[in-house]
Amino acid sequence: MKKTFFTCFFLGMSVLPTLSKTYDKVDVLERPVPISSIKDIKGFFGYRMEVNRNYLKDFPIDKYVDFVVQRQHTAWDWTKAEQHGKWIESAYLSAIQRNDKALLDKARTMLKRIVDSQEESGYVGATSKDYRSDERPVRGMDAYELYFVFHAFITVYEETGDKASLAAAEKLADYYLEYFGPGKLEFWPSDLRDPENRHKSIDALSQFAGHGVHYSWEGTLLCDPIARLYEVTGKKKYLDWSLWVVGNIDKWSGWDAFSRLDSVADGTLGVDKLQPYVHSHTFQMNFMGFLRLYRITGDKSLFRKVAGAWDDICNRQMYITGGVSVAEHYEHGYVKPVSGNVVETCATMSWMQLTQMLLELTGESKYADAMERLMMNHVFAAQDCESGTCRYHTAPNGTKPHDYFHGPDCCTASGHRIISLLPTFFYAENGKDFYINQYLPSRYDGKDFAFEISGNYPESESMVLTVLSSKNKNKILNLRIPSWCKAPEVSVNGERVSGIEAGKYLAITRKWEKGDKIGITFPMEGKWIRREHHSKYTTYTLPRGEIMYREEPTDKIPYAFIRGPLVYCLDMVWNKQLCNDDVNMEKDIRMDTNSEPKWIQKPDTEMLGPVYQTQASYMGRKVDVLLTPFANIGQWFRPGEEKPYRNADAFTYAIWLYK
Repeated sequence: MKKTFFTCFFLGMSVLPTLSKTYDKVDVLERPVPISSIKDIKGFFGYRMEVNRNYLKDFPIDKYVDFVVQRQHTAWDWTKAEQHGKWIESAYLSAIQRNDKALLDKARTMLKRIVDSQEESGYVGATSKDYRSDERPVRGMDAYELYFVFHAFITVYEETGDKASLAAAEKLADYYLEYFGPGKLEFWPSDLRDPENRHKSIDALSQFAGHGVHYSWEGTLLCDPIARLYEVTGKKKYLDWSLWVVGNIDKWSGWDAFSRLDSVADGTLGVDKLQPYVHSHTFQMNFMGFLRLYRITGDKSLFRKVAGAWDDICNRQMYITGGVSVAEHYEHGYVKPVSGNVVETCATMSWMQLTQMLLELTGESKYADAMERLMMNHVFAAQDCESGTCRYHTAPNGTKPHDYFHGPDCCTASGHRIISLLPTFFYAENGKDFYINQYLPSRYDGKDFAFEISGNYPESESMVLTVLSSKNKNKILNLRIPSWCKAPEVSVNGERVSGIEAGKYLAITRKWEKGDKIGITFPMEGKWIRREHHSKYTTYTLPRGEIMYREEPTDKIPYAFIRGPLVYCLDMVWNKQLCNDDVNMEKDIRMDTNSEPKWIQKPDTEMLGPVYQTQASYMGRKVDVLLTPFANIGQWFRPGEEKPYRNADAFTYAIWLYK
């Protein structure tokens, strides 16, 4: 589809020229199905999503809505005012998916209070009106906080048709357009201007764009929700503004960071080298904006930049669990410390969403594979099994329950948001094509097609997809075949299907009848793997406290046990026999990687399995130990025993173990 607009996009220019340009809109290959069509998610993941829903119901959102409605805030902060936007979106999605009237009513009440508090100017953040002026219309963290308010308003409109919510989003966008744009205020990260800001490392808190150390990428992240607003409304002013923002990143950053993404795509530069320090989560929110603009304009250079950055992160900076970020940023080379402040929950959320957008645009199964690894491992490892609160960082090797109960802050809110979004990543469609991207046991009820998946994947390697509807049109079912699976098997009504390729979609075309069954088996091999690019790390800090890493060589290389998409760990909650709950995994445990782990009965029915027993040496004596999926580490106490103090480092756990 072609649309003609009277605008043009020039990098580095602060004034948007008014020249004619024709855009070719990009058709999305995979369109997620409505969240209301996904029912009865079962097993460990369904249970943990229920824990998340209960967390949302119990969360004292009134307190944080009061904070916004009263609008007396002036401090540079990222905790209180980042709750309401994420909670509204999470609560609506979770309530609609589970048909939870009580939660939906609460969400509607909170949304109405927020919308009713919106000023005539359109502002709906937490910053005091006395603090704001024509020269300073927002507080430094407003962009971050309002990013999620924008998305909440638009999501509510798309899911429910609530026009008041859409109108609030437009009024808020118009507030930004009133003050920021060509010839108006801009998103400079400090008082320096071009060219004085060239290649400067800035230690500042920006008036408009958050952390100065992020070098302007925080203000520009608003290109994502405002481009989304254009997709919903078709109003050209929102597209123009988003293009203007992206076109000035080079100038505002002082590092030509946007243009140099082409070098990342070429493979000649790492994402970490774009600027000295940028928050991983911040990068990813901007990248989503670039992809929206690619979808609208067809500008392939935008897609190339983001896809290249994704590949670089995936190849160098993604952990075995699918998680990303090292002390909230991306490091040089293959630096990925196994412990400390790594894999931030905010980064988990935006990495999952960014990867989903790439999947929708390309239909390439590598993106769904990456999402599976993250969903099966790190998403729920960050969640406390009991209350549902989420950690700030969730390292592969660490301690607990410390850090599960630090909030609420940005990461606790991001945790409940990504869990609420998960069902939107399962299935997609495009005309006759229907895509099975994730295989959790659940039911899909669409307008002309319905099915259920049974089998408790990934605990079980076999599952059955049963067609439930009797009036089905011809459908092409596209089954994602995981790249990790060496010998996948698929049958339709007992007849084996040929031509299956790992890392591709298997397309099955037929007139489906009620009762048709697709048998799917993804054989999972349990194996020990040696960590690649392992180093010993030392840290240093930037002036504002951001942690950076240096590598030192080491001949001690750890191993991890994996089975299919699941990553395992040695968790002292389930290894009471060692008589020391905070075992020093690096010094005191040696795994026998030549011993074949044995599948045993799970010690707790609510945990994800399977569980393995294997041999190790503990302080010189041979012992049997249990290996459990990493997703279970949110179990921070032993069932039936006294719980530790919530801020204690009571139990150690480790994915990476030495032999």
